[in-house]
Amino acid sequence: MKRYKGMTLRFMIGVLVLVSALLTAIVGGYSAFSSTRNSLALNHLENNYQYAKKISSETNILLTSMQENMNFIANNAQEQTLTQKETDLLLQANKQYFNSIFFADSNRVIQQVSPTGSGLAVGTQLTSEVSIEAVQLKKPFISDPYLATSGRLILLVSSPVFDKEGTYKGFVGGTIYLEEDNVLSNMLNEHFYGNGSYVYVVDRQGHLIFHPNKKRINEFVSGNAIIQKVISGKSSFEQTKNSLGTEYFIGYSYEKSSGWGIVSQTPVSVLKEPLNKLIVSMIMQGLPFLLFILLIAFGVSFIISKPLYQLAKFSEDAIADNKTAPLDRPIIRSRVYEVRQLAHHIHNHFDQLNSENRIDGLTGIANRKTFEQVMQGWIESQLPFCLILLDIDHFKKVNDTYGHVKGDEVLVFTASIMQKFSRVEDVCFRFGGEEFGILVKTGNMETAANLAECLRSEIETSKSPTGGAVTISLGIAVYPEDAGQSTEVIEKADFALYQSKADGRNKTTIYAD
Repeated sequence: MKRYKGMTLRFMIGVLVLVSALLTAIVGGYSAFSSTRNSLALNHLENNYQYAKKISSETNILLTSMQENMNFIANNAQEQTLTQKETDLLLQANKQYFNSIFFADSNRVIQQVSPTGSGLAVGTQLTSEVSIEAVQLKKPFISDPYLATSGRLILLVSSPVFDKEGTYKGFVGGTIYLEEDNVLSNMLNEHFYGNGSYVYVVDRQGHLIFHPNKKRINEFVSGNAIIQKVISGKSSFEQTKNSLGTEYFIGYSYEKSSGWGIVSQTPVSVLKEPLNKLIVSMIMQGLPFLLFILLIAFGVSFIISKPLYQLAKFSEDAIADNKTAPLDRPIIRSRVYEVRQLAHHIHNHFDQLNSENRIDGLTGIANRKTFEQVMQGWIESQLPFCLILLDIDHFKKVNDTYGHVKGDEVLVFTASIMQKFSRVEDVCFRFGGEEFGILVKTGNMETAANLAECLRSEIETSKSPTGGAVTISLGIAVYPEDAGQSTEVIEKADFALYQSKADGRNKTTIYAD
């Protein structure tokens, strides 16, 4: 089963940087989005509130002008009885305010009316509660909307008429047809916008006096919380749902003289387009900056992770390939302290492991594993060499006579002389037990034979740790003349070594077919 290696540090740092950058962008973007949305919402609320106050002021001016004009007509009626012609002229002069003008006596009987086809006729007695209230009050009066005998929904502005002696003669009235074009609708229609914003007006009872949708005129809407607040005399702004359940930014103002409530509202949905544009703008402006940050971050992560990746790959390959002395160690160039220290200690650790794995612990020369690796490497490189195998003669007798400690000393003694006579490029090794060898690099048979004989002669004539002399037997094989594979080279040299022993020991034998 293949071992799961896990994610690389480079990948994890990259993901961390990417996630961090995206989260930062999202949080920053949401903060900007939320701040802009709140700012736009507050701006719409304040604008609608200021607009409602402005309309309230304009409505007050309009009602005051209408009432003053009606008072002027009442003063004329006090001086003389109005004729039809005079009534028509008065309507023509106040056409911008009223749809009709009439004069009714104290019994509410129509004396004059203009236009004559308005649904009222001279001699008709008014029976509406509004006309009764106008007679009872005997003072300037602006009514709530009511349904006239003509079937129209009407708003009445009236003023009492007194003779020179102060006797109440009746009242003059100007009517506004709320369901038709009128001065109020003409003024308020100027404040209707294509984005869904509009203004509407309610009377003191909660009936719609003006609304862009004329079908809703006189609709009772006091159940709406905003309507309840404004007709109770409050002026403010808030975000809430209207009577139809649509969410709006609403500003409202109370008009004191009439008791009317003016409401200006903008649907919350108007924020959708500017907020969408804001999101697109933030993405377009922030994307290059985000990409630049990611590029820098990935560059930094690459600088940090590359040497660590090299070290990890180096150790993995060394173990996988069973290398004890990797020659292609990565050169780590990093300014990061931890990386430099890690590389230094890993290299030291490998040196220590290599030393332990390559060197024979007793003699200090190469061990059999190193010998096999070096020889295989030379064969793969097709480098010619000679292999000298040697064996200490009668070594078991040395151990039996002088003990194993002295035997070990003899082994060390033999290895030291091997190193003394071998060249720098040659490799001395302990093959196992009392058997040693020398790999003679790029040497011919003559070079190897001379080295073997010098070594044999030196050991024979030198005083060993036992106090006497020891001898060795040697066998030589040549690559590639004698063999083309490492095992064959060893077999041929070993065959030559045992031939030396068979011939009486203390000899050098060169392999020959």
